[in-house]
Amino acid sequence: MGASCVIYVSDLERMSSFYERCVGLPMVDHGAGYRVLESDTWTLSLVQMAPDVATTIEISVPARRRTEVPVKLAVPVASIDEVRVSAGVLGGLVDPPDTQWAFEGFRRCDGVDPEGNVIQ
Repeated sequence: MGASCVIYVSDLERMSSFYERCVGLPMVDHGAGYRVLESDTWTLSLVQMAPDVATTIEISVPARRRTEVPVKLAVPVASIDEVRVSAGVLGGLVDPPDTQWAFEGFRRCDGVDPEGNVIQ
């Protein structure tokens, strides 16, 4: 098992679809209240928030960036431009091309998933 990350989400189906289709992580396990998506090198577990917690989080369309979160998920993709399009269709957002930067030999760009979690 490689690295893993857990994100607690309010809309499990929408978030699973976003990470499967935008990031290319296939679902390898699922059940009531969770989805596990996995590549050869890491695992992303999406866990349904408790209803009383989910009601305290405001989800807007488009998603409002949640900056008070101490973790940013960074995932490699084949094309930031292609993901910019698919993220928009799936309820997320990838920042415009003029915000991209280079770091450690890779082009980087931030965005948000459908619930406003900052991703790179």
